[in-house]
Amino acid sequence: MKQIVSWKVSSSSWTMGRIVEFYRLCQILKSNIYLCSNEITCEVRDLSKLVSFILTLKNQDILLIVEGKNAPADQECIHRYLKLFQKPMPCLA
Repeated sequence: MKQIVSWKVSSSSWTMGRIVEFYRLCQILKSNIYLCSNEITCEVRDLSKLVSFILTLKNQDILLIVEGKNAPADQECIHRYLKLFQKPMPCLA
């Protein structure tokens, strides 16, 4: 049976590198992942659409939706990954 879980996250800490990492994570999960903000929904299947969606939000909240048989487990995996956003990214220099 499919399950759906959702929660809000801030778009303020999403950098290009983190967006790409998030996309890669979502590609290995078995659930469908959606991001919603301002009545616009973006399914995390196309990297260019995901980048455009997140970069146009200007520090707004995003509703993150996970749908599928493994939704609770996939939610926990995404939640652990997003906790890393709270830590500053290492300098690339």
